[in-house]
Amino acid sequence: MKRKLHTKARGERSDRPKFHTPERSPAEEESKAPRVTARDVSAPAPVIESHTSSALVYGVAPVLEALRAGSRSVERILIAEGRDEHRVRELLAHARAGGVPVRRASRVELERITTANHQGVVAIVAAARYLDADELLDNLAARIGTDDPPLAVALDGVEDPRNLGAIIRTAECAGAHGIFLPERRAAGLTETVAKTAAGALEYVPVARAGNIVPLLEELKKRNIWTIGTAANAKHQYTDWNFTGACALVFGGEGAGLRRLVAERCDALVSIPLRGRIESLNVSVAAGILLYEVLRQRTEAKRRTYKDVGSEEI
Repeated sequence: MKRKLHTKARGERSDRPKFHTPERSPAEEESKAPRVTARDVSAPAPVIESHTSSALVYGVAPVLEALRAGSRSVERILIAEGRDEHRVRELLAHARAGGVPVRRASRVELERITTANHQGVVAIVAAARYLDADELLDNLAARIGTDDPPLAVALDGVEDPRNLGAIIRTAECAGAHGIFLPERRAAGLTETVAKTAAGALEYVPVARAGNIVPLLEELKKRNIWTIGTAANAKHQYTDWNFTGACALVFGGEGAGLRRLVAERCDALVSIPLRGRIESLNVSVAAGILLYEVLRQRTEAKRRTYKDVGSEEI
């Protein structure tokens, strides 16, 4: 029996879940695996990228001018422990105003990053510019009601730059309209990310959100459904109707979605597993869901055109 697609107007929200209800044979029910997850828990610890793969600005004056000019996207600033606060007070003020994270680091760590005369201050600069989060949210909302409804990706703490690059590349190929990253405890747009993305950063806007939980609420206000991935989700990802405005939410390596993020999602879905390994890499999970969105939307358009053609005949 064919699945009946959700026919509610694009962007309009209701309390009724947007799940398909396909019939499954007894054989299919028996073969359902007991373990389902979209997290990457196979690795004992995430791979943290070395700062040497990112562009650096070092020294008090150069970093201060980079913040003032705003011509570069500064990922974060490292300040040596024991550094005189008075001498970097203006720098810290500009960093706070620009939402740039600042962290204390040992002299040994800074010297591993660069052997230049850094004066106890090093800025990690992004390989690409971020779009303002509010601007990206508005751009997504403007697509509601069009033939190409918004599709966004929100990442809750993906730390491996290669995973992030792979997700950005797949998102571009699947036609996603934007990606949101948290400011802290997550990979940024470094050179390694850009290289792994294979040019996709030139086409997919990426924005930084201070916190993913408020971001989900902002997406909901704009009538965009938020669908997260979780191991214990009641429904599989193929049960959800992705033909309307939606944002896919993925957790980081190891921990998956944080509890508050999972609770704020409109729905949680899982990816079935049939083997002995307990999880999928997060970039693989993202690829599976992104292409399910593309498959459903392509099928819906094909059905619409077919129906229109039949009426004309």
